[in-house]
Order: sequence, then structure tokens, then C-alpha cells
Amino acid sequence: MKNLSRNLPKTGDLLGGLAGTAVALPQSMGLGVGLFATMGMGASEGALAGLMGAAALSLVSGLGGYTRGMISAPNGPVTMLLTASLAVAAAQGVSGAGLLATLMVLVMLAGLIQIIMALSGGAQLIKLIPYPMVAGQVTAIGILMMLSQLPPLLPEGEWDELPVWTWVPAFTAAMTFIAIKLMPRLLPRVPGVIGGLVVGLATFHLCVLYAPMPMPEAWVVGSIPSLANFELSLDLELFEGLHWDSLLPAALALAVLASIDCLVTAVVADSATGARHNARGELAMQGIGQMLAGLVGGIGGGGTKGSTLVAINAGGRRWPAVFAGLTFLSLVIFAGPVGHYLPISVLAGVIFYVGFSMLEWRILLWLRSPRTRIEGVLALVVVVTTLYYDLIIGVGIGALGAVLLFVRGQIRAPMIHARGTGVEHRSLRPRSEAEHALLDAHGARIVYIELRGDLFFGTVDRLFSKLAGDLSQPIWMVFNMRRVQSLDLTSLDLFRQMILRLRSHGGQMLFANIHRGAANAHRMEKLLLAFGGGYTQAATKTTFKSSDKALESAEDQLLTKLGHPPQPLQARVEIENNSLLKDMEPRVFEMLVAQMQPLTLARKERPFLLGDPGDSIYFVLHGVVDLRLPSGTSGTYHYKRLNSVGPGGFFGDISFVDPGPRTASAIVTRDAELMVLSRARLEKLKNPALNVAVRLLLLRLTRPLVRHLRRARAEVARLARW
Repeated sequence: MKNLSRNLPKTGDLLGGLAGTAVALPQSMGLGVGLFATMGMGASEGALAGLMGAAALSLVSGLGGYTRGMISAPNGPVTMLLTASLAVAAAQGVSGAGLLATLMVLVMLAGLIQIIMALSGGAQLIKLIPYPMVAGQVTAIGILMMLSQLPPLLPEGEWDELPVWTWVPAFTAAMTFIAIKLMPRLLPRVPGVIGGLVVGLATFHLCVLYAPMPMPEAWVVGSIPSLANFELSLDLELFEGLHWDSLLPAALALAVLASIDCLVTAVVADSATGARHNARGELAMQGIGQMLAGLVGGIGGGGTKGSTLVAINAGGRRWPAVFAGLTFLSLVIFAGPVGHYLPISVLAGVIFYVGFSMLEWRILLWLRSPRTRIEGVLALVVVVTTLYYDLIIGVGIGALGAVLLFVRGQIRAPMIHARGTGVEHRSLRPRSEAEHALLDAHGARIVYIELRGDLFFGTVDRLFSKLAGDLSQPIWMVFNMRRVQSLDLTSLDLFRQMILRLRSHGGQMLFANIHRGAANAHRMEKLLLAFGGGYTQAATKTTFKSSDKALESAEDQLLTKLGHPPQPLQARVEIENNSLLKDMEPRVFEMLVAQMQPLTLARKERPFLLGDPGDSIYFVLHGVVDLRLPSGTSGTYHYKRLNSVGPGGFFGDISFVDPGPRTASAIVTRDAELMVLSRARLEKLKNPALNVAVRLLLLRLTRPLVRHLRRARAEVARLARW
């Protein structure tokens, strides 16, 4: 019941609808008059088309209710694009009823495209259009709107020979414009458009009252046709003769422009109501309203910011658009004769104000700043192209500029997120002290690079230039591709060239963490082989699932090159040669070994899990044990491998030093033989000599623990850079 009462119309919705209608009415009629004038039709028919378009858009959008408080009606960008499209049709020989048929098809096609965009998620893509393109397009449309209002305002003939009273339309339009600008300052509670409408009407009729000659009929809209007399007598043959090659691109541009304006208005409405609009639903309802407007002979449009804010401030929330649509219909039915008293010049003043408010003056500021000059130039190019050619070409230039801006941004974005050497970045493979010493001394011959972003011809070419010095050295270059989103064929060919250059100097290039989608769902190795051109399969593997495995391969190759091949993991290391117990005083060593218990585990068995209570340290005689940090959710098991312990190593030292919950899980990856030393077992014996042995063991554990801490800090610092 609460939800039902919440959705019922309220007084605020009625008042908001009436207020929104009052603001949108002159704009809708004025745009209709201007559009139909370019088609060679009367002002009254144009005013009716504007009202019918406003009624269809507001009713359908309001019934959907996907944006609280938004009033939809014909607007400047859509009308000017329709004007440009009809001008193209006229240049192709279409005239009269054929232009009206073209208008209907354009508006209906644009509505259909809006529905398709809504169903396919295109509303999200529209939000990605760069603002400089939109700013340039809107500014050009504003200039065109103002220019389009000059012919009906300026008298014909030599201006210095014309009587003063012939300037009444121009004077009325100027007074209307000034009143709209000043009204919010003088009377903040009165919407500027309504104040301008009242001042313009009063100015016009006072001037006509004292004019020495009767008023020309062309100065007023005239009687608006009623619905009873309104019918679309269009021959179907007119639709067969339409130029679809120009209609389809124009409809697409119209749909995109109307959708952008609609979604921007929806955001304005959200900021005023505190609600959140449904972009997909709103775009679909706007498309349906657009198709209905075209079907009944109205002109298209979208959300109107001024009337929307007025409607919301008057209390409108859920239903003001429906009341606005019904009000537009009522005006069509009952207020037709009012057109005899409605001057075209007043509507022209309103449209001139709308066009002036659309000018994006920040383009001049963008041109002044070096950081935004490119965006400013793009916006200016769109403005100039639209003014000197036509609106459709301006849209195309803007779309091309948007692509260029995107490519420029991608090329300028840093590709190398982090860079290091084998000294800082080590694999988790168990290694002897001699191997660690060699990697400390020669680890700089392994270069570890983390890439990011989209790799294509522009970015990889910059990467090639940046790494030119490294490619001429006998090094192992490991690329972590985890943050690479896409990889095109041109970039693969450049990688092939880098691989060949590095190999010619005795080096090797390795890749890790390649997403399946990044390389067109194929392994990078296979794609590189497909290029040929001197690239052949390497003797060693070059693509890996993890950076750890890639680093391990590079380390193994480096150790082999240095004449010290890595120790096989199958080897057995007896307890006396364990890295922690080696060189320990024999008496202390024997006391500790006497308290150890042997443990044999098969592959995949787990000595302990994360969070298990523990106090034992494990010494590995044979096999391999991984220490992992689980991160599985919803039944899946994912983990981060923290360490890998092989023969001669140990694990569980943290819980031995400070008994408590285990900080990781241990899993056997190769059948293992272990020796286990329990801290609790030692303390129960209460042997002073054994206590001394334990203290010596704890002292020895400080060095590896400090080494682990330093490594953890380095890893945290690396992750913080992401």
C-alpha cells in the first residue's frame, strides 16, 4: 500500500507539469515554426508539429518514469540536425510533401535506433563520447539556431530607406531575449522564459497598436490547426522515392545527439531530485516517444533542462511529464485561435536565447592552456566544419576527432607500470645458497617489466624505442602481461621484431599472465609463429601462466649460462645438511634431532591449513611443499603462492617462534619426507640443556625471518604501485 500511494500523482506533479509546459511551450512552437519554414510550410503547421512532438515525448517518457521530474520536448540540437538533414534532402530534389515524409522517417528511424541502443547497452557507450566533440557540436548548433532566426526578423530592402515600424519583429525579439536574461535577477521566482514571453507579447502588441499600418499576417503564427482538421495525407509513393543512403546516417547522428542530450538532462534531474535515473529504460522510452512523434507528424527532441528544473522546483517528481504531455494536447485541442495573437518574433527571441545559452565559451579557455589545447582545437574544428559545410559532416568530423583523441590518450598513457631486475624479483623455486649468491651477483641480467593498458601499433612502437638499449644486450627479459587488456596483430609483429633482435644478442624474451582475450584467444607463441619472418620456436618455453614460472625459467637459464645448472628438486638433503641446522654444534644438533618426528606425505596432502593452531617447524628432506594464501569463494579455490620449500629448506617457523594460528596453508606438490620439531614437546621436557638448544635455534631463525620480512615489504611496495 505504501508503494502504491507513493506512486500516485500528487499536487506537486500537477503544478510541476504546468510549470514545465509553460517553459517548454514557446521553445517547442518556435523550433517547429523555424523547421517548417525551411520546408516552405506555414508557421501554424510548424507550431502544431512542435506541440505534437512535445506531447508525444512527454507522455511516453512520463509514463515510463525512469527519470524523476524530466520534461521532454523538441530541443535545439535535434531540431537543427533535422533542419540540416532536410536541407540535404531538398538539395537532392525532394520538396513539399516529400520533405514532410522525410521528416517523419528521420524521426521514426532515430527513435528506433534509440530503442536498439537501449536494448544493446548503447547508453553506456554514448557516455564515452569525449566532451570536446559534444561541446563543439552544441556550440555550432547554438550559432546555427541564432542565425536561423534572423531572416523572419530582419525586413527586406535597403535598411536606411525602410520605415521604423518594419523593425518591430527585431525589436520584439531583442526585448524578449533581454527579459529572459534579466528576469531571474529581478524576479527569481518567475522562470526567465515565461517572463520573456510576457514582455515580448506586451512589446509586440503595443508596437502594433501604435504602428501607422496594419500588422502583416506573416508576423504571427496564425490559427493552429485542430486535431479534427489535422490529417496526414501522404502518398506511399513518397516514401519509395526517399534517399535512404543519406537518411540512415542522418538518423544515426540524430539518435546519438538526442540520446546524449537526454542523458545529460537526466543527470541534471538527478542532481535536483536526489534520485538516480535508469539510462537504459529512459533511452528506450525516449525512442518510443520519438517514433510516436514522427508517426503523428511531430518533430523529435529529448530532455529539456530548463523546463525540467522548473518542473522539479514546482514540486514535480514522478508524474509531471505526463501532466505536461496532457497540457500540450489540451493546447492543441482548445487553444488553436491563440496563434493569431502569438508573434513569431517572440518565439524567435526564445530560440535566440536557447541558442545563445548553448555556446560553450570554455572552448576559448581550452585553447589558451597547453594541456587542453588539443581538445580545444578539436572542438573548434567541429564548430567550423559544421558552420561552413553542414551538421552531418560536423558530426562525422567530431566522431573522427573522438577516435583520434582516444588513440592519442592511449599512446600517451604509460605502458610500463613497473620495472626491476632479477635482484629484486625472484621466483619462489627452492634454491641453494650458492644459487642465491649467483643470482644476487648476476640478477641484473634478468629484466622484469610489468606492462599495462592496450597494446597496439602506437604503444608497442613506443615500447620498442624505450627498450632499444636493453634489446642489444644478452639479457633475459620477462614481461608480466597481467594488466594488458588487448593485443593487436601489429603489436604482435613488433614483439616478433624485438624477440629476434634480443635473440641475435644472446638474450631471451619471456611472457607471463597473458589473458585469453588479449591475444585473440590464442597463445602468443602460436601467433608469433604464424608471422614467420625469421621467428622460430625457441628451444625453451617462452610463455607462462604466472610471472613466478617465467622468472624461474629465466633464473634457470642464467644459472646454466654461468656454469652452475640449478640443483634438481628430486635430490635428497639429509637433516644435517639442512640450511637452518648446518654447521650447528654437534651436541646441540643431536639434542634437537632426538626430539624430531619423521613425517611422510604424498602429493596434495596438507601438513596444515590457514588458521590451524600450531607450534611446529618442518624440515624438508625430500620433495617440495608450497605455502599458499587461499582466496577461494563460492566453491572455487584460488590462492597466492607465498613460497616453495624444497630439500634442505624448512617452513612453519613463524608458529614455532610464536605459537598460534598458521598464517598460510601448506600443500605438498611433490611426495615429501619431513622432520617435525614441536615447541610444546620441547617445553614439556624441562631440560635446561635442551632449553639452551632451543634458544640457539630461535636465534638462527631470526635471519630468515628478517629476510622474509624484507621480501614482504618489497612486495607490499610493489602492490601499492598498482
